[in-house]
Amino acid sequence: MSQTTDYIAQWYEVREEMGIPDTIHLFFHNLSSRQQEWQQHRHRDMDGIGMIANTLEDMGYQFPLLPTCRDKREPGLLSVWKQQRQLPKDTAPKQVQWKYFRAQHNTACNDPVVDIIQPALLEHLKDCAAMRQVSLASLLLACLNRAAFELLLKPDSTAYWFYPVNVRDQLNGSSDRGNRSSGFYLPVKYDSSAESIHQQVRERFRSQQHWWLWKQAHIGRLVGKSGVRWIYKTLSRKQHYLGSFSFLGDWSMPQHPQLVLGVCGAGTENYPIATGITECNQHMSLALKFHPSICRDAQTSARCLQRWIDILKEESAYE
Repeated sequence: MSQTTDYIAQWYEVREEMGIPDTIHLFFHNLSSRQQEWQQHRHRDMDGIGMIANTLEDMGYQFPLLPTCRDKREPGLLSVWKQQRQLPKDTAPKQVQWKYFRAQHNTACNDPVVDIIQPALLEHLKDCAAMRQVSLASLLLACLNRAAFELLLKPDSTAYWFYPVNVRDQLNGSSDRGNRSSGFYLPVKYDSSAESIHQQVRERFRSQQHWWLWKQAHIGRLVGKSGVRWIYKTLSRKQHYLGSFSFLGDWSMPQHPQLVLGVCGAGTENYPIATGITECNQHMSLALKFHPSICRDAQTSARCLQRWIDILKEESAYE
């Protein structure tokens, strides 16, 4: 559905009023020099797909239509609401049992840390995912989840990842550069496998939980920005998650074969692990950005990134 008001942006605007930045990152990694060129953007202005498309258009690429979701068009509120009533409730509390936590409500996240997956390992990971009949995204998330639990969480705990979903539909909004991302929450434990995560993702797509959250996020139409402000303050006191898992697909640049494009999300104290995964020119970029509230020291995010890569190699038996 075409829209003139970006109601998703309201949530980032009220966060900014509370001193919580909405900075999202885009970078180019030069394969020859191994240097990176960084950009910063405001999430209130666009989502990750919009950010990438705008940047690449400035470099001469054309995107008359952006990637779309699997649904041809946005379903109606009543049909989505009826589906949600039939679903079992997630019983795990929306809290995270961190090994280390120090409240820092209005503090920006640390700088992102990045690694580039080389073509041989990337193809090996794709083969491993295909052999296990899961998506590459599910394999990546399972390995990141294990790394996060090992380094950051108390044993035997349960937590949630937010799994963003592009909701640009095929009939409306496919050229929209604003915030057209929704998503759903995935409950996980230390030993959550790629298969279990993949099944959860499939079930949530089938039950249209991403559209239910999209409808809820547009509550600003009814309550205005002041209502959104009150809701955000209330929810942020009660609900805490591991973070957001942002896999944005393949954005290869044939005119720039020596560059790898990467991104990283915003992150807050309530979503303290921000991520960004993209494929580009036969490589894949992995980016992590941690909120300082969960960092015991300045190297916490770098250790987690390295452990993530190590587990990817272990899971795929890569030599």
